[in-house]
Amino acid sequence: MKPVYAVAAMLALAGTASAQATVQSVTLQDLERFATDAGHEVVAFGETTENSLRAETPNGVTYYMEGTACDDGACRGIIMSSRFQATDAVTLDKVNRANLERAAVSVWRLEDSVGVSRYVILDGGMSEANIKINLDNFLAIVPGVVEYFFEQ
Repeated sequence: MKPVYAVAAMLALAGTASAQATVQSVTLQDLERFATDAGHEVVAFGETTENSLRAETPNGVTYYMEGTACDDGACRGIIMSSRFQATDAVTLDKVNRANLERAAVSVWRLEDSVGVSRYVILDGGMSEANIKINLDNFLAIVPGVVEYFFEQ
């Protein structure tokens, strides 16, 4: 009887593992699917890297998704970013405070730009649902960062 239980347990675990399949790399087509599945319009490809796209949400947030650590189009990371023209209101002190208050993203200033980014590492695997949640969370934070710098 014990061998029957062992086989049943192994089959149950195998079923659970396959139901929770993980993504260990993405292609540009995968990134496009994540954007369009979220109801966003993809407006350009390859503007920042060959494995990148620019998309826009229905409420007007423009963002980039880029595959990183790529080998033959299979990328083991995703960077999500949104960039804006910096004004005098974007001081380094405010950038530092924005980073402390929004740990889920990185806020940065580079020359005349201010940006918000989130990096997702796929090494070891991540579910597609979690990648979509990361995109949703990133896009939920961006408007608050814009407001912090530009509407005070």
